[in-house]
Amino acid sequence: MAAARGLVERGRRAAVGAARGAALAGLTALAGLTVGAPARADLSDDAARVARMWSLSGARVARLPPIFIEHGRLRVLAIDPPPAGVAGASGASGAAGPKAEECLTVAFLAPRIVDFTMEPESSSGELSALEGLVHRLRGQDPEDERRIHSVAGAAAIVRCGDARETLGRMALEVLSPRGAFEVVVAASSGPPEPLEAILPERVSGPVAPRGDPGRPAEPGPLDARVARAARRARAEGAPRVAPLDMRASTVGTGQFSVKLPEGCHRLDLMAEVPSATVRRATDLDAEAREAGTGRLLDRDRSDAPDARLDFCLGEPGVVEVPFLGAAGPVKVVLSDAQWPMPPHVPGYFGARARGNLAAALKRRHAPAPRAQAIAEAVGAQGDTLVPVEVEPGRCYFAAAALVRGEMRALRISVEVGDRAARDDAGEGGEGGGVAFCSDVEESAALRVSARGGSPVWVLSVWPMD
Repeated sequence: MAAARGLVERGRRAAVGAARGAALAGLTALAGLTVGAPARADLSDDAARVARMWSLSGARVARLPPIFIEHGRLRVLAIDPPPAGVAGASGASGAAGPKAEECLTVAFLAPRIVDFTMEPESSSGELSALEGLVHRLRGQDPEDERRIHSVAGAAAIVRCGDARETLGRMALEVLSPRGAFEVVVAASSGPPEPLEAILPERVSGPVAPRGDPGRPAEPGPLDARVARAARRARAEGAPRVAPLDMRASTVGTGQFSVKLPEGCHRLDLMAEVPSATVRRATDLDAEAREAGTGRLLDRDRSDAPDARLDFCLGEPGVVEVPFLGAAGPVKVVLSDAQWPMPPHVPGYFGARARGNLAAALKRRHAPAPRAQAIAEAVGAQGDTLVPVEVEPGRCYFAAAALVRGEMRALRISVEVGDRAARDDAGEGGEGGGVAFCSDVEESAALRVSARGGSPVWVLSVWPMD
């Protein structure tokens, strides 16, 4: 009988425990219904918020697959307008179809610490004379004005009407070490709500003004600077360094006229610092021009005490080097560091093209080609696509150079698979080059964009070890 009562007691306790467990589970489930999950805002959430807000305003919205870009790896993306009937994040579909006056918006979102620039791939178009004058009066670089810089990891661009066609290909360049990106594309009857209104946490405050840097730094004794420039040039492989000196005028100006051999040259101009306590600051500005034609080879207008000019000559010639900024009638030294013309740089396009091709190799610190070019092309004003067959597992260097005419902007870009790279010749530059490698691809797409006064350019592609 006692054993039976014990068995009944254990059963009763088990039933009570089970009931308490069920009640505790019910309370936990009820708490889960009344207390939401902690709020979390990440990159995907920001992109979804932008897509939802644009969609609620009646826009057709599409989110492209996320991308990841390393520093120095330019990425070119093809942008297609959202098709008719595409639903946004809210589920509401847009208009029935695209209209001629419709606007297209492309937004790139990255983590807030990522710094990047974006621009339409076709933005290398020629500036009008009025636009160029406005940029120069403002002290702006016209090419940099076309690039849109990110703010707190976000940037967007809007084009309406016929200008939408310029957003068909967007170039994205990461200035930070690396970054992940969400891409949101919207088509709407007018410009949509700006990103700073949808993502107020990404709005930055005003930029503090620059401080006073103080007086210019003293460059030091002239002999020590000349010796240092020669050592630096020899360390970079220059087999010959030839110095030349003259005395500046009373106002600190003068001009060298030197006969130089073919090849690449670096001219360092350094002025003596007077021993007087009260004196003008030493800040040499100089430029190099071909004698006879007056063609500009290079220019230095920096705030540094010394001037430096880099250029390459396709044949021997006389170069005139005017300067200003010396502290009175003092000794000025021109140090000419010389590098020989790289082999396999063709000369049948002319001396100007030969020098510009060599300058592209030198500026990018590319090794001298050890074989003939595998592909060559000649082009003129506008954008030119040049497909090139490549060997898987091998690297190449492509250079574009001006043959004749006047160049306002020159850009060379290459796409191999999903990788892209580009180079701009820069202000006054007449040559640009890019290095690229093929993993498994058997072809590469090279694109040369030239703007100026009747420019004619040449493209050469060399295999590299």
